[in-house]
Amino acid sequence: MLRLIIYPKNQLGILKLLKGFSFVADKFKKIKATSNAFCRGLRRRLRDQPHLLTTPSTPRIDDTFLVEFPKSGITWLTFLIASVNLQKSGIDRQPTFFAINDLVPDIHTSRHLPKPLPFPGHRFIKSHAPHNPLYSKVIYLVRDPRDVMASYHAFATKLGWYQGSLSDMIRDQHFGIEAWVNHAQSWLTQTRPSVSFNVIRYEDLRSDTAGVLKHIYALLGFTIEPEVIHTAVESSSFSKMKANEDFCTDRNLTLPSDFTFVRKGGNSHKEEISAEDLGYIEQLAGETMKVFGYECHPNEE
Repeated sequence: MLRLIIYPKNQLGILKLLKGFSFVADKFKKIKATSNAFCRGLRRRLRDQPHLLTTPSTPRIDDTFLVEFPKSGITWLTFLIASVNLQKSGIDRQPTFFAINDLVPDIHTSRHLPKPLPFPGHRFIKSHAPHNPLYSKVIYLVRDPRDVMASYHAFATKLGWYQGSLSDMIRDQHFGIEAWVNHAQSWLTQTRPSVSFNVIRYEDLRSDTAGVLKHIYALLGFTIEPEVIHTAVESSSFSKMKANEDFCTDRNLTLPSDFTFVRKGGNSHKEEISAEDLGYIEQLAGETMKVFGYECHPNEE
C-alpha cells in the first residue's frame, strides 16, 4: 500500500504550495463573480436600452441610417446607393443580393460593420429599428401602409414567419397596421430637433428615381454627375433586380422554391386587400398616413 510520507524538511514547501493553490482558487472565484456581475449588468442594460442592439459596435458621427418599416422598399434603395458609391469610388463591382451587406450593411445582421467605401467615406446602414436615439442622421423611407401590408404578408408567409391570412396579419400587433403606426410615430414624435432627419416616400422614389437619389446625396453635400445617377437607376431597374435575385438564389437550398424578394412594387393593395380590411387600416392609420401625404378612402368599394 502506497503511503505519502512528508519529511519535516518538505512540510514548509508543501504548505506554501497548498496556500498558493488556495490563493489562485480564491482569485478565480472573484474573477468569475465579477464576470457574472458584468454579464448580468450587460443583459439588464440591453433589456432597458434595446436601441443598443441596433447600434453599430463602433458608432461614427457620420453614419447615415436608412430606416424603414419592413417591405417599404429599402432593399431597392440600398442597391441604388451602393451603385453610386461604387462608381464614385472607382471600384469595378456591381451590387448583388449575395453581397449587398458588404456595401450597405444591415444592422440586424451584425453590429460589427465593414469599413466604408472611399466614396462617400462614411457608412450607409440599413435598419428596421423603431426610434433609436443614437442615430444622428436618418433617411426614413415610408410607403403606403396598405401596400406594405400586402407585400409583408406575401414575404412573411413564404418564409414561414407567419401562418395566418392577410386579414389576420393586418390585425396582428407585431406584424400588422398597428406595428406600422407605432414604428412611424416613434420616429415622428421622438426624434430630437438636433437629429438630421429626412423622409423619402417610396412612391416618389418610383416616379422620380433619379431625382430622389440626387436629393439624398445633396442632403449630404454631394453633387452626383447625371451619368452616375443614370447608371445606378438602370442597373437597379425591376428587371435587373429580378435577374440579380434569380442568379443569387438559384442554388440557395434554404429558400422555398417559389420564394421571391422582388415583387411588383406597385399599388397591389387594391387587388389583394378587401374593402373591409382597407377600412380597418385607414381607421387605425389614417392620421399617420395623412402626415406622409397618403389619401384615405374609408368608404371606397
